[in-house]
Amino acid sequence: MGAAGSSVAGSLFARHLTRLAQTLHPRTRAAPDGPAEKPRRERVTTALIVTAMPDAIIDALGRRFALRFAAGTDAALEGAVRRAWTGAQNPDSSTPPDGAIDVPLADTSPERVLSDLSATVTRRAIEHRRGELWMVHAGGVADENGRVCMLVGPSGAGKTTATRRLSRRFAYVSDETVAVADDGQVTPYRKPLSLVVSGEAWKRQLAPEELGLGTLPDAPLQLGVVLVLDRSADAPTVPRAIPLDTLSAITAVAEHSSGLASMPTPLATIAAHLRRAPAFRLWYRDDTDLAPIVRALLDDPGVRRGSDDVYGEGRPAAITARPATYRSAPVVDALRGDDDVLVLRRAAQGDGLLTRLSGIAPVIWRTCRSGAERAEIVAAVTAAFGPPPTGESADELTRAALDVLCASGVIEAGVSATSR
Repeated sequence: MGAAGSSVAGSLFARHLTRLAQTLHPRTRAAPDGPAEKPRRERVTTALIVTAMPDAIIDALGRRFALRFAAGTDAALEGAVRRAWTGAQNPDSSTPPDGAIDVPLADTSPERVLSDLSATVTRRAIEHRRGELWMVHAGGVADENGRVCMLVGPSGAGKTTATRRLSRRFAYVSDETVAVADDGQVTPYRKPLSLVVSGEAWKRQLAPEELGLGTLPDAPLQLGVVLVLDRSADAPTVPRAIPLDTLSAITAVAEHSSGLASMPTPLATIAAHLRRAPAFRLWYRDDTDLAPIVRALLDDPGVRRGSDDVYGEGRPAAITARPATYRSAPVVDALRGDDDVLVLRRAAQGDGLLTRLSGIAPVIWRTCRSGAERAEIVAAVTAAFGPPPTGESADELTRAALDVLCASGVIEAGVSATSR
């Protein structure tokens, strides 16, 4: 550019700078008819921009969830959440998460936030898989071939302790929920372990990596054996695995299962799993090393029940009840063994109510499936078991059994029965 052009450009640039300076530092200027105005005070607004932290993407029962941190989340809490869920991280960004879970701010203590978050993730994951998988509140460990040992038991039976100890020799699958597909494949749920610490109000949530637990094998996970834990100071020094028949095994695990009534044929499905992966009651002491017996059972359970071990009772929808005094309550599924019958009825939120019928109860229940009068029920019981001992009445024995079954909800009684 020539000298004249530079001069013009320089002049324009200078005037622009002057206007900018006047804008930033306003001068006192005279009003048309009065004294000079006082300098105006510019209002300066400072905006504090807080950005939310990146989501933590985790895998829970085969579903991906985004753990979302609110703006203003304490960095220490964010770090604690990410560390706790290290074992379940799934950073795959090829597909969006199946759901999002907000991490609450630590209004009380980080330990409570972590404990509540663990429960929320579990509940959401179960809701997503309800009706798709057999989900059991249990611990799980796997060997190098992917064979999974399910550890079931009531609260206080030692599930988390046994899972933690075994996972130093085996792969950690879950300490909360073992989920099994129809083909026996197990979906891992490597959540943080919930450990009771003396003097602390909330269970401590620790990642499996922090505890040195085993990583998953390359082989696909398949259910190999089911152990119903029975921890007792009276147990022998060497743990003992006692085989369970199919109905007893189903009874033991059903109360720890989620969403049974949402499955198409839950009892038949569990029975099929138990034929491939037998169940045992594991009688043991708390300080016993369980690794040798778990290894032996995964290598060779030694119990393979035939397909005729239990029998389905037919689809409930196919049975039409006629008007009668007594009838069986609607059921989701029913299964019979040599003598007893398991009946699963629907409860709230897709859960089920399981009842085991023994003695004359299976005959009564089966007779009432299409509706029956008491005289018909007495005749069916007598035909199955013969006349009662001398001095006892078949009618009274049957009536007493009917009262118990009606009270439990397995049999429904009409007005004519309750008025008698």
